[in-house]
Amino acid sequence: MTIGGAVLIGVIFTGAAANAETLHFHARLSGAAEAPPNQSHGVGLAELTLDTDSKLLSWRVTYSGLSGPVTGAHFKAPPEPGATVMSTMDFKQPLTSPIVSSARLNDIEIGDLRAGLWSINLLTARSPKGEIRGDLEQGP
Repeated sequence: MTIGGAVLIGVIFTGAAANAETLHFHARLSGAAEAPPNQSHGVGLAELTLDTDSKLLSWRVTYSGLSGPVTGAHFKAPPEPGATVMSTMDFKQPLTSPIVSSARLNDIEIGDLRAGLWSINLLTARSPKGEIRGDLEQGP
């Protein structure tokens, strides 16, 4: 390899690293944010970090005051092209507070998340379609 080629490769890698970001998102979860709103006394806080280089989304969700144990939890995002229902990414067990996990996203998911199109929803036996939810917002 020539020195010029090595310099070009170094510039390419430096440029890619310079574009990598760590983005932070959060959501306050409540029954009032459900659709339709409900009278749940439950509250929650979701804190997420996205590494744009590895495309790894990590999250921590804390909650309290729900009508019972969380039976399901997921992120909701816009429907895929041609679909009529929102897509979801279900959380893995355990669903006790705090829920801590991570997943790799694709470029479309990252774009929708950055555009503020994702929400988070916690389900219970009393509210199987969702007891508390919140819209994810990008923050510092």
